[in-house]
Amino acid sequence: MSFTQEKLININPKQVQAYVSPGDRCDGCDFECKLGYKYSPYGYHIYPTINGEIVSRYINQNYKSQFTGVVVLKTRTDQQKLYAKTWAGEIARLCDLYKTR
Repeated sequence: MSFTQEKLININPKQVQAYVSPGDRCDGCDFECKLGYKYSPYGYHIYPTINGEIVSRYINQNYKSQFTGVVVLKTRTDQQKLYAKTWAGEIARLCDLYKTR
């Protein structure tokens, strides 16, 4: 199992924003999903990934659907990669399974 927001358990507009390190794995449950990024060859977008799956949309802490694709130039930078990976960690914190271990 991987990232899910079926029950919206960890969505809370009053929730304190926690720092999410750009590590390689989510530490929110026993699945330890891999956090990463992928470039789309069409349109030059970078997307955050959780367990190898592109997260193109998610429900943010204000119950709004959020698009994740960020337009990038042909030149790919380490800053873009770090940004996408960090965003994957922030999205993972909104998973129904986060901190259930």
